[in-house]
Amino acid sequence: MPAGCHRAAGLLILLALAAFAAGCGGSSAPTRATYGKNIDKICATFDDRVNAIQRKAPKTTDELVAFADELGRVIDEGVDKLSAVERPDGDDGVKAQRWIDAFRRQADEQIKPALAALKDAARRNDTAALQRAAQRIQKVDDTRINQLARDAGSRSCGD
Repeated sequence: MPAGCHRAAGLLILLALAAFAAGCGGSSAPTRATYGKNIDKICATFDDRVNAIQRKAPKTTDELVAFADELGRVIDEGVDKLSAVERPDGDDGVKAQRWIDAFRRQADEQIKPALAALKDAARRNDTAALQRAAQRIQKVDDTRINQLARDAGSRSCGD
């Protein structure tokens, strides 16, 4: 076989190997559907924990402070667990990150400050401040967060 044919054959083999390697070395990132299933499991657990805390109906100052502390911990844990879920590649990954970022912002800028105000009001036995803090929590608008969750692939986090 002439030298030119050897080089051509060698080049074809290299191209074939490169194509094979590219096909085998694809992304290990989850699909949007898989990501949605993974976060839905976490959201279900998160919702159950929040609902269990809310059913406690604190009656004393100490119970109210413990209630706010526990709720804050559960929210932090939920955000951390959701943040740790591997996101899809590409646009779906961008949507997932957008949702996580918005959820974290809402927790840090709205929910946790309202819980801190609730604790402070309870410690001061300030009924009016307690009502204002409770209203702040109730007024948190989940509409955008829920839409972002659905955009990211969730079926239940956006309920």
